[in-house]
Amino acid sequence: METTVLGVLRKACDLIGNGQSFGIIEAISSLQDQASGRTRDLAYYAVLETAMMGRGDAFLAVLVGHDQRDSALELLQATIRRMMSALH
Repeated sequence: METTVLGVLRKACDLIGNGQSFGIIEAISSLQDQASGRTRDLAYYAVLETAMMGRGDAFLAVLVGHDQRDSALELLQATIRRMMSALH
């Protein structure tokens, strides 16, 4: 069974939290064996949408930033919360 967009976002959180990935793009890209390109693309778009709803350009730097671990986790968690609230 393929991983969902929420699953990709959660796994990306884990990878960044454990220091296995430095940025959101790297973390999501590394999940190519667990999720299709379409699912990963949807995860990227969900993160970008959350970034644009919040602090916009300030958050875009965390997508690839190596010194942005806490901000990357915050953005991923905000995206997960936003998606979960839309489901309920």
